Amino acid sequence: MGGWFLILDCLKKIPLSKAKVLLCADTTEALSSLEVPTIDDSFDFRIVACKWNTLPDQQSIVDDVLRSLAEISLALWPSWYNQENLFHASAETSLEDKILNLIEIQHLRATQQELCLPWVKAAVTLCQAGKPPVVNHFSRVIQLSQLALAIQPENLFLLLCINDPDPQAYRRLGLAQAATWLAEATGTRVAVLMSEDLADHSELDSILYGALQIPQLTRLDEKIPEALESKLSIWPIRGKPHPFSPGEQKLAEKLADDPELGPFFHFNQSVRTVRDSLYLVDLLWRDGKVVVEVDGYRHHGNSFGFRADRHRDYELLISGYLVLRLPHDDVINDIEIAVEKIRDVVRFRRNQNEYLK
Repeated sequence: MGGWFLILDCLKKIPLSKAKVLLCADTTEALSSLEVPTIDDSFDFRIVACKWNTLPDQQSIVDDVLRSLAEISLALWPSWYNQENLFHASAETSLEDKILNLIEIQHLRATQQELCLPWVKAAVTLCQAGKPPVVNHFSRVIQLSQLALAIQPENLFLLLCINDPDPQAYRRLGLAQAATWLAEATGTRVAVLMSEDLADHSELDSILYGALQIPQLTRLDEKIPEALESKLSIWPIRGKPHPFSPGEQKLAEKLADDPELGPFFHFNQSVRTVRDSLYLVDLLWRDGKVVVEVDGYRHHGNSFGFRADRHRDYELLISGYLVLRLPHDDVINDIEIAVEKIRDVVRFRRNQNEYLK
């Protein structure tokens, strides 16, 4: 069983509104394994990870999580409360959009009993202006609960990753208190990912009870550079470009205006191979069996990711799929060439299909 499934199994054991510790030998390896794009199609979820190399104090932990949830809410905008394009968000926000959004907010009141209407109105206004919905005149508990509600708390995991080998005692205590408080405030599952070496500290006893042990993961031949580690991550949204992948976002805009390619491709789709593996691919033309991956260095620039990619390509190949890998930087720097490469593969596949008829 791969590291992804080992960690996912641990996360799924955490009850809603509870915080638990996940102990591992190496937090960087554990966090990296979550980037392997193999999915469990029966489990729809999002993982938000905040990572600290130096453990901050309790208030800073809470503030970092709040900002992360606000950024994710903006990335998901206008699809909140598990509803596609719930709010109106045209390129140039109009008075009509504002009025329509106020009407949608009133409709939400009937279905979302925990909704704080003043917060929603303020948050929607910020998102309409392209700003993360951090509304500071509301308390942290209201902001956190409302952000989690917008994202869907039952499908959300908060993963607090501690890479500090020897945090101060008061900060360890603050971590335990912050994790418990965040779980109760958001109604989500909170996992504290930390090294086994920290398990002996009494300040963490309140969250160490019932701690989950992640079995030894396959060792990386090379470490991911710390500078490339993101503080924030989110699992992709089915059918849409990843909200934190500028390359996917740019490619989506370009393909939407392309009459030849636009109707073929859909973002973040699941593909089952002849080996019965299920993979989430960046871009898929399902009928033509063409997969396009936008590869960033963070996820693919180490031997662990490289090996996973090669095995994944092998399974897709023997299942009849053509796989085109585009470096993320190339997509950003020259979108025209990236699209033409996709066009070449599509035309090759169509000619191949005609020849086989």
